[in-house]
Amino acid sequence: MEKLALFTSAAAVAVAMIGVPSTARAQERARDTVTITDSVPNRGLIWSGVAVLGTTYGISTVVAAVSDKPADRALWVPVAGPWIDLGSRGRCRGSCNHEATNKVLLVADGLGQAIGALQILGGFLFPAKRTVTEVGRVQILPMGRGLAARTVF
Repeated sequence: MEKLALFTSAAAVAVAMIGVPSTARAQERARDTVTITDSVPNRGLIWSGVAVLGTTYGISTVVAAVSDKPADRALWVPVAGPWIDLGSRGRCRGSCNHEATNKVLLVADGLGQAIGALQILGGFLFPAKRTVTEVGRVQILPMGRGLAARTVF
């Protein structure tokens, strides 16, 4: 009797399984992958710093080349030049209408050059994280009396 109950249960399960639609699944082939995480210089920060420093220093060199004031010769020095010029301007002689504007522009130029230089430095001090995942491919190589397989990335 016990065998009959076991057989009947197995038959009922088999019939139930036949009525349940199922999809066939292929086995997925495992692929060899390598994930590399490293630090690289932050190119965005470096290039924006080059643009800011280059623009403000370019303006300084134009002023240093065309100005007749001796203090403006300091503008040939990057980053420190505007501050040296600001400190060595002295009292204005003659018309002082534009002297306040010139000092404000020197401060803006000095700040722009300092910010650009700090951005370039920051691009190296605070690197960007880069994650690269490579999928390998299998090479079959003849070896002695047989074949060898290796994964190449």
